[in-house]
Amino acid sequence: MGIGRRLAFEMARRGAKITLNARNPERLEKMQADLQNAGVESIAVAGDVSKPEECKKIIAATVEAFGKIDILINNAGISMEGTVEELAPEVFRKVMEVNYLGAVYATQAALPHLRKTRGSVMFMGSLAGIHGLPNHSVYSSSKMALTALAESLRIELDGSGIHVGLAFVGFTANDPEKTIFDKNGKIIAQPKRDFIKTEPPEKVALRVIKMIEKRRFKQYFTNLGKLNAFVKRFFPYVIEIVLKKNYKSRG
Repeated sequence: MGIGRRLAFEMARRGAKITLNARNPERLEKMQADLQNAGVESIAVAGDVSKPEECKKIIAATVEAFGKIDILINNAGISMEGTVEELAPEVFRKVMEVNYLGAVYATQAALPHLRKTRGSVMFMGSLAGIHGLPNHSVYSSSKMALTALAESLRIELDGSGIHVGLAFVGFTANDPEKTIFDKNGKIIAQPKRDFIKTEPPEKVALRVIKMIEKRRFKQYFTNLGKLNAFVKRFFPYVIEIVLKKNYKSRG
């Protein structure tokens, strides 16, 4: 759903054959039916990317169906809300397993095939990966970890012909069924974010595709993202002051 859904349709419009992955089989089947009704060649592989064996299964199914892999987009992710002090240890583990290790495992499984096609591996980062956000510490940590992963991988793959991309996505309009972890690790509906302007998933998807087409490494989406990156680099304390003020006003 959300960005992932739009990416699938926009990539398909450009001639891609699609492998869909999600943990929810019912939602996955519905999405594949929507693609097939639109004339898109696709397969759906249910699985949890936080488990290495599941990632291997997804990649193997893709190669079996289409003969190769040209692009891997690591889009799986889940968020949370709660302070560091009150968060259950399980929340730290679950978020990092999906957001960070899920990208690690999927990338490891896909790299041998991407070497053959000199393809692309994309990581879906976030503005939360520029500076740690209060009440979203684990989510921010997972996105910062993706930055280190992408930077390391890009150096390791130098000369291989594989493109590594990292998209710093801004605040995006959520799917109505979007869920997050609360402080105790319970799945709850994503609270509304009326306090900030969000971008439509369609716009985000098109930017990601353009990064792949141009084989760009890093890109900060939205003017807010570009501003945050600039201020973080040259005036780091300014961001901290703004976040403190915002956090206290909302508390």
